[in-house]
Amino acid sequence: MKKIIILSIAAVLVFNSSLFAESIELNLDFSGKPEVNAALRSMLMPGWGQYYNKQPEKAWIVFGLFGVCLAGAFYYNNKAFSSYDKYKNYGMIESKYYDDYESQYLTSQIFTFAAIGVWIFGIIDAYAVSKNGTVSASKVNFYYSKSSDAYCLSYSRKI
Repeated sequence: MKKIIILSIAAVLVFNSSLFAESIELNLDFSGKPEVNAALRSMLMPGWGQYYNKQPEKAWIVFGLFGVCLAGAFYYNNKAFSSYDKYKNYGMIESKYYDDYESQYLTSQIFTFAAIGVWIFGIIDAYAVSKNGTVSASKVNFYYSKSSDAYCLSYSRKI
């Protein structure tokens, strides 16, 4: 097994050195394409494209949702494998630990797919908003209305 790994590493090094013997120039300039720039930013870090499109509230929401989903996926995945180890050590086929493992593993998968969904939404949203040129501005107002003698909370969004 060690010989295969060493030969694989040697082959990759030889291939890479011959591949880059000539100079390769990679010129990526997306300054004229703000939609591609926004999508690439969201691809690298969810929410960054929304921030680039001057939507900081949406950026923090996308970043926060992605972070919560990712943290939930890792947390439940670790709990699932801990329950699986307990099940293996317990030694009984019909065990509470296996039911816990299945439940926690399913929850980790749901969080994983939710994180992927938020990430993809962020990329598509950053691209679409930048391409259409519609940067929506939102405003939250909290005020006291004398006519109704009540405190009011309003949310407005410019489309």
